[in-house]
Amino acid sequence: MKVNKNLQDAIINLNSLSIPRTEIVIGRIFSKPGQLYKDLFTEDEIKKFQNNLNISEQQLANIVNAFTFVLMHVVAERNLSQVEEVLGQNGMSQDHIEVFRQQWIQYGNEYSIRIREKPIAVQDVLHSFNWKISLQVDESRLPQKNVANFMNVDGKIEDANDLYSYDARNPATTFVFETKPSGENNKVDKFSIKFQKAQIQDLFEQLESIQESLDKLI
Repeated sequence: MKVNKNLQDAIINLNSLSIPRTEIVIGRIFSKPGQLYKDLFTEDEIKKFQNNLNISEQQLANIVNAFTFVLMHVVAERNLSQVEEVLGQNGMSQDHIEVFRQQWIQYGNEYSIRIREKPIAVQDVLHSFNWKISLQVDESRLPQKNVANFMNVDGKIEDANDLYSYDARNPATTFVFETKPSGENNKVDKFSIKFQKAQIQDLFEQLESIQESLDKLI
């Protein structure tokens, strides 16, 4: 099971809760597979976490998201003992691991059935998505047709760069994606993917093939 900072933070925050409180939190996660924290706790309960237990709303959301991911991993791989070992290696106390184990023994089978009816396994919930295309002319070079025009009197080409020209028909296209997980304080993450013309053509041909396969299933 892959461990990232979100899960490590969730373990720290869960460790700060008493065992009875931990039983409530983990029990709620088991009771409503794939739900957000606002669907598991009332507004009054969320305020009590903030005021009495120093668990912010964002931290509570992270606990729910992270341990939903952990449970989904257990359901998919059927490796509870290995997951418990990973949780322990990342700082989760044995008492809190025991709570997780007992909840799984009591509710694991029902959870597995219900989560397969509603398969959700994410540590961050996507809130917004945007994209844009950038055409980079400086990477759109195509070979010149009349190579002889660039030869000197000795029949040699002095600069190999002269063999290529910039051509808008051969753009290097960059797709820039912007994603924002749920939560007011989460920042927008950006990542980009660059395609040459042949790669774009190949991508669209594969998408068409996928669409044809989907059409046959309908």
